Amino acid sequence: MWQQLSVLALCGMSALRADVCEGLPTGPSTGSGSPFYEDLGEPPPVSFRLSVKDGGPTFRITIRPVSFDSLRHNRDPNVVHAGDIEVARCQDGKRLQLLPIMAWQPLNFGATFHADDINFDGYLDFSVRSEYAASWESKSYWVYDPGSELFVENELTRELGENCFAAAHGDCWQTYAITFDSKKQEISTHHFGLGNTGCGAGADRYRVKNNRLILIHKEEITQSGPYLPRDCIVTISELIGGTMRVTGVRRGDAPEQSVK
Repeated sequence: MWQQLSVLALCGMSALRADVCEGLPTGPSTGSGSPFYEDLGEPPPVSFRLSVKDGGPTFRITIRPVSFDSLRHNRDPNVVHAGDIEVARCQDGKRLQLLPIMAWQPLNFGATFHADDINFDGYLDFSVRSEYAASWESKSYWVYDPGSELFVENELTRELGENCFAAAHGDCWQTYAITFDSKKQEISTHHFGLGNTGCGAGADRYRVKNNRLILIHKEEITQSGPYLPRDCIVTISELIGGTMRVTGVRRGDAPEQSVK
């Protein structure tokens, strides 16, 4: 009798421990508030359920910002430890990782949690905003490594997180959006270089190879003047045979003209 009761008790305890992610959202609700948490008061920890693949591992992602007071008086232009992301197994609640969030602003990190397959390997990765301005943002990314069953940073996450992509003459363009196209397996960076000059919105496109961004399509302003967009000239290049080659030119609002 006692043995049967012990077995039942153990089964009951296992059931209580099972799936600690039950009922958790998969992402923040729409309109989660200001990106700066001093406008909201210091936000509490927030947790999400992340299934990296159908039938694959499922994790509880808990985002905890550090004390607002420790960031409010930060005069260091460099990034500091601004929060942590705890990764735990939904199966039993065991903590697997504690990932630091590095930022210099007191941001509402939980409101910007987003899952996407950024390296197109069939597993979901995730990001949070780590820098914000009126018309652009930077994010910190972590990719899922199926070998270790952990979330890691690598060269790809570093390149995306820097949000600085080479333009003409080696300049750096910060983007106002980075989008991931899982069907084409391409990453697009929508940058200021075109939109802010009145030369028409455009984007560079990349593929991912060995955790590096490979530029395959580039739009570069080669001429602009006071009468925008009429006097804009945008030169378009494509990756052909391993080399970027000019393939077209767009003048003002006119359609792109091919270059032979």
